[in-house]
Formats: sequence, structure tokens, C-alpha cells
Amino acid sequence: MLSKKIFFGAVLILFLFIGSSSLHAQIYGTGFGVLLGNPSGATMKVFFTERDAFEGIIATSWRGISATALYELHFAFPNPKFRNTHWYLGAGAHAGRWDNTAPFYDGPGNIIPLGISMVAGVESTFGNYPFAFGFHVMPSLNITGHFSPNIFQAGITGRYIF
Repeated sequence: MLSKKIFFGAVLILFLFIGSSSLHAQIYGTGFGVLLGNPSGATMKVFFTERDAFEGIIATSWRGISATALYELHFAFPNPKFRNTHWYLGAGAHAGRWDNTAPFYDGPGNIIPLGISMVAGVESTFGNYPFAFGFHVMPSLNITGHFSPNIFQAGITGRYIF
């Protein structure tokens, strides 16, 4: 019961902090690229307002494949020196198929996980160059397939933007 109170308190503080932050301008329209880390794969991000973006990830890990869809809120750093660097928070869902080599699973057969994913990261563009680079952490919770948290997911992204 206490952990639920701590969780909801942290979420409330997070939303208050988000509400007090501003964004100067949209970073870019659309970007396609690669994600290197755990997991690794292809990524696409599309901004549909100045601070709202959708990110889709198709990745491989544990001899399998997964798809993740994330809604993200982007925020500018208050320091003008970092005007091309934004931080973001988001959440979404994932689904996939892994074989039984996943380190947290020792059962027979394949795993078909479905669950929720969260993301926090930073992303930068560089003047007139059509590239964006970023780093994120993406903890997730498998709800079906094999109930398990995966808090050690992180990666770097490189995207061609337009």
C-alpha cells in the first residue's frame, strides 16, 4: 500500500514539473534512424505538435523481435546554450516474441510479451545538419507472456530528420 502512495506521489510531482516547463519550438518534423543498446533496432519519431511526438521502435533481442509505440512530451532546457537539446518523457505499449534464451525466463517454448513501456531521454539536433542524436532509458513491464519488469533497457539513437 505504501508503494502505491509513493508511486502516485512521484507521478503527481512529475506532472507538476512537466506543467511548469516550456518548449521553444518543435525540434523537427519526422526522423528515421537506428537504436543501439538494449534492445537494438530501427526507430521513427514524428512530431505532431511543438512538444508532442510519436515514436515507433522495431527491435531485436533474445533471439526475437518486438514493436514499441510511445507517446512522448518534449521540453526545452531553460539554458539558451542548449536550444537544440530537449528532454522528454513518454509512455506506451510493446509486444513481441522471444525464445526461451531470455535471461529472466526459464520456461519451455517462446514468450509472447505484451506490456507497457516508459521512456525518459534527451535528444539534440545540430544547426542545419539533418541529424538528431539522443540517449534514453526505457523501462518496461510485461503484463502477459511472462510477467516481469525490465528496468535495464537503454540506448542511443541516431536519426535522419526532415
